[in-house]
Amino acid sequence: MDEHEVPTHVQAEDRVLLWFTFPQIVALTAVAALSYGVYQVAPFGPEAVRIGAGLVFALVGVALVVGKVNGRRLPAVAADLLRFGFGARRFQGPPSQLVRSEPPAPPGAAAKAPPAEDRAAQFPLMPAPPDKGPIEGTVDAAMQRSASGHGPVQRAARKLANLRRPERTERPENRAKTRGQRKPLRPRSWFGKRDRKRRSKSEYEEARQAIAREQREQRFVRWPALLGGAAALAVIASITVCSPPPLAVADEGEQESWTSDEIEFDPPPLIPGRRLFIERLTVTQTAATVVVRAAANLEIEARAFGGPDGRESRFQRDDTLGTGGRSSYVAPLDGPVPSFTFSWRDEHGQAGAVSLAGDQLPYPLPEVQGELCDLRLVRLSWREGTVEGSVRSDCRAGLDEPVELETASGHAHLSHTALLPAEMTRITGTLTVSANGRQASVPFVAGGETLFQLPLAAERAILAVEITAALTAELRIALPPLVQLTHRPYRLERRTETVTLVRPGTSQTVSETVSWTDDEGNVSSQTVSATLSIPSATVQKDVTLEIEHHEHVRAELVSRPPLSKTRSERLLLGAGIAADDDYRALVVPEREPERPRSVQTRVSEADLIDLFAMLGWE
Repeated sequence: MDEHEVPTHVQAEDRVLLWFTFPQIVALTAVAALSYGVYQVAPFGPEAVRIGAGLVFALVGVALVVGKVNGRRLPAVAADLLRFGFGARRFQGPPSQLVRSEPPAPPGAAAKAPPAEDRAAQFPLMPAPPDKGPIEGTVDAAMQRSASGHGPVQRAARKLANLRRPERTERPENRAKTRGQRKPLRPRSWFGKRDRKRRSKSEYEEARQAIAREQREQRFVRWPALLGGAAALAVIASITVCSPPPLAVADEGEQESWTSDEIEFDPPPLIPGRRLFIERLTVTQTAATVVVRAAANLEIEARAFGGPDGRESRFQRDDTLGTGGRSSYVAPLDGPVPSFTFSWRDEHGQAGAVSLAGDQLPYPLPEVQGELCDLRLVRLSWREGTVEGSVRSDCRAGLDEPVELETASGHAHLSHTALLPAEMTRITGTLTVSANGRQASVPFVAGGETLFQLPLAAERAILAVEITAALTAELRIALPPLVQLTHRPYRLERRTETVTLVRPGTSQTVSETVSWTDDEGNVSSQTVSATLSIPSATVQKDVTLEIEHHEHVRAELVSRPPLSKTRSERLLLGAGIAADDDYRALVVPEREPERPRSVQTRVSEADLIDLFAMLGWE
């Protein structure tokens, strides 16, 4: 189709010389002048040093003026880096503020114009515009946007809009000729006939001068406000640089997308749909296994973070997957807060990431200590809508069990609570796993690993898994002998016992002096000594004793069989793990057909005269 299009909607700068625009030429001229000034008036070094300083200044200036990074100029990139460096790093506020009540508007979407009824009610003096060509429609749209305000410039725009000449209607004979076929390019039909009554040029000039005058007044009025705003921005920037990074809140109104006048190309449209799915997540004591599946052709970079603060890189691997391809990653779990990130880039130039951290990873795996057994979750896994894992148990061989023990019976009954050692002969129980409103039970394996499996519906969520172990132990307790007491009344007891005595041996010497007088009267004496000896001997003799008993209690020890007893215990383990939706391949919507290239058509002399007359350029 041949058409003529005035490029007023193209946001592109005119190239004045080669590939440089007019602002770039001015900036390059200023850079050249400043570089020459550095060389000419620099008060340091010899001439070679000043030439080098001027060249460095010129190269930096040229790079800032004409350099680009992905279609954006270097000053804009530097401003974005500064905003990123001094921007918020943490979020402050409840998580509910991060949830959107409705999906965000697409990038670059224009605000919807009010209905025709509202415009007619707001501007009753403006007639409803008929169908116009591209030039006049653009002018009308600009006038309506200017007239929709309430300031002096908007009132002048409304005045200028009311001075427009009504559109010429098509004649019946022309309508009959063009019925059923495409209308040719007729600029005369856009602006009306020349012989129609026109507004005078002076009225248009008055309206334009009023708009220009109001705009100048607006600029003079805005200067103090602009200066005050610049000062406030300088103070805020200095405070931001000197203070630590602030906290981000949900009410800051972060933009959904960014635009810049320096972008000379349209970014590709966003293709909705997920690119990466998690098919399996298994967490053990020291490592985690993640199996991902690509829904499109992707370049994937997998990274695991750990360390004391959870920010040190512990694992990294790059993969390239096609549609439906799988990849398995075994990454270590290090530190108190480990995390995983799978960043991807597809064949359409779009990128994203999937992260696993916090409640999505059941780390560290829970454990609980009981009186009968100690339980520890050694593996927890999610795959294809199923939660499975294993629980390891370490049961005790014996324990101390309180028993109500009877110590004496018969003449008197005595009992008390004794803590006796018990031997566990058998442990049985049931392990119940529940998550997302469903549960499953398996027999408990004492002293080993109990495997469990729970089928669930596939959905993207964090599953809260609860594991309950109901245990019963059979105890065997050895009881001490029972004291049997018997009461005896009064009686006389004769008891004959053989008494054995040991007589010790002894010896003794006896001396005696004898004196006598003879006939002559002489006294004589004589000492006589004798030794007496008695040998040791054992003497036995039967002795009969009489014992009188008024009354007494006789005690006898009676053996008892061991006691059998049962003991129950209930233990609870809890953990959370991430679950994902079912895999589905990415469906790329068909692109809209490109608009045919416009063909420039030369305007005829009569159409130019009509156009100039309409614009007041007679």
